[in-house]
Amino acid sequence: MNTQKSTATILIATDIVGDAELVKNMLDEEFDHIFTSTDPAQAVADFEQHRPDVLVLAFNELEKSERYYLGLYRFCPEVHQHPHHSVILCGKDEVKRAYELCMKEYFDDYILFWPMTYDSSRLLMSIHNALRDLASLIPGEPTQPMKQRAQEFKLESEPVAEPEPELNTVGKRRPAVLVVDDDELQRKIIGRILEAENYQLTFASGGFEALNLLRKTRPDIILMDVMMPGMDGMETTRRLKAAPQSAKIPVIMITGNSEGKVVVDSLKAGAVDFVVKPFVRATLIAKIARVLDASTA
Repeated sequence: MNTQKSTATILIATDIVGDAELVKNMLDEEFDHIFTSTDPAQAVADFEQHRPDVLVLAFNELEKSERYYLGLYRFCPEVHQHPHHSVILCGKDEVKRAYELCMKEYFDDYILFWPMTYDSSRLLMSIHNALRDLASLIPGEPTQPMKQRAQEFKLESEPVAEPEPELNTVGKRRPAVLVVDDDELQRKIIGRILEAENYQLTFASGGFEALNLLRKTRPDIILMDVMMPGMDGMETTRRLKAAPQSAKIPVIMITGNSEGKVVVDSLKAGAVDFVVKPFVRATLIAKIARVLDASTA
């Protein structure tokens, strides 16, 4: 086993100092830069100071982890701009909820931990996996871990052919579209329209989910509903435009209100165009094509 410690930065967040020390002691053997955040009033300052690669939410209740991370998303611009992975520690009765939150990509991973951990190495493994994922997003770091692993084990096999990029009908890469809308029916309608036009589609049911997705993916265009609970489309657009990795992605706002103020506010937030619901299929397709053409010109 490699005894050299990782130089990655880990931030452990909880409201119980003893729990923070417990988790820190579990990680000390393999990681050099471990910090704790136990004062809720300092949550934003702690994240901005340490800029963690992995954020471990070690609260003894899942609801506390949700509130903590929601607070970061609302009040800490750095959380949108700095690539990181989040790992939540949960109790036996919270596993289903933790699974659902990770499937929605609110968090990246969860570990059954409370009231006591039966597999301490599971936390270490989760962090190592998170760092591998992050390495593929950082320029200059390895982006093909499977090839590296084959070389380490000295596996002699035929070279694996690189996958062919998905093509659209004119021989180009299929443009990727992120659709952000809290209305499931609306997502399905847009999905059917754009699937027929051979776009690659990703969906988010709200602003927080969309911002979390944008830490890991870069769509070619975003369709953003204006009216959403929690964080509306205007605020979501402002935040993604403030983050360097997503600032240049064009946004088309989708609104049921065609009043001038809504249009002006959409453009001020950073949108390049808007579509009024209920929209005409041909109009939506034409606007997406025009924005994509302009962004690649």
